[in-house]
Amino acid sequence: MTLTGKIQTNRRIYLLSFIVALAVVLHRVDALIPLPNPWIKLGLANVMTLITLIFFGFRDALMVTLLRVFLGSIVGGTFLSPTFFLSLFGTIAAVFTMSWVYCRGEGLFSLIGVSVCASYMHTLSTVVCIYFFWIKQSFFFNLLPVFFTFSLFTGVFTGIIGNFIMKQLVERQIAFK
Repeated sequence: MTLTGKIQTNRRIYLLSFIVALAVVLHRVDALIPLPNPWIKLGLANVMTLITLIFFGFRDALMVTLLRVFLGSIVGGTFLSPTFFLSLFGTIAAVFTMSWVYCRGEGLFSLIGVSVCASYMHTLSTVVCIYFFWIKQSFFFNLLPVFFTFSLFTGVFTGIIGNFIMKQLVERQIAFK
């Protein structure tokens, strides 16, 4: 590997490390914001997943997301708890959905649309996990419209922030690759 290649690789690792650190901080801030239900979160850390997906691609977005869930749960004291597993399964479903909609949509969806789709998938996968692992009552699915309503708002909010950050990075010509 040439010196230029090593510098690029090191720069990429530094940037991704910084993104993971920001995602962990946002993950913990999100947990501190009081909302009407313990399962409802703003999903602030998903902004970092969106940015990583746009500038680095799916593999790095998945890595940033998994590191954020693991490190955030360790810092928050929820590692290997039910909350950790719900976050993990929901986040994996969301990042796959985010990537699929962003890459396959090819301009059909804005970052807000991508974020809303990911938010819905996170909510759906979390509810399914709760049903299969803890509350095996079908009435729990009656709550989906309420959760999806919050998902719409949080997805739009996250998408707006992601869109703003992406535009700022592009305007300032900050190259990640």
